[in-house]
Amino acid sequence: MVDMPGGGEPGASSDTDRSIGALVSDATDNLSRLVRLEIKLAKLEAKADATKIGKSLGEFAVAAVLLHIFVILLSVTAALGLVALGLAAWMSFGIVTLVYLLIAAIFVLVAVVNLRRREGLARTAETSSRLVAILRGEIRPPKGEVATTAESVPATK
Repeated sequence: MVDMPGGGEPGASSDTDRSIGALVSDATDNLSRLVRLEIKLAKLEAKADATKIGKSLGEFAVAAVLLHIFVILLSVTAALGLVALGLAAWMSFGIVTLVYLLIAAIFVLVAVVNLRRREGLARTAETSSRLVAILRGEIRPPKGEVATTAESVPATK
């Protein structure tokens, strides 16, 4: 006797003859559960990506503000340099301006690194392609325990 639908070998007869309606109902329930789990996984991955993108956008905004300050200070530095032509006055303003430029460059680099670390929906694509291959009969489903609830899907990084 087969305890779980789909638990036996294909084509193997069981002690209990099940109706086609019951088999279709089981298949529909299993497919529905798989689709729900795929949607849950996609939502988790999309949320993680949205968080990374939001942080990167914030870092770009900080860089934009600092670049704006850079332009203002560069203008003041150039004006004082032309008026006074004295090394001490404009050199001090120039150093402050270059420090702001360096800070802005660091924020841009951090934002670019964070955007490149984005993974996309890699796990969803992998599990979906496996599911399609199983449904087409190209590969056999894995033996053993199968997650039965959306909570058993591990959260992304």
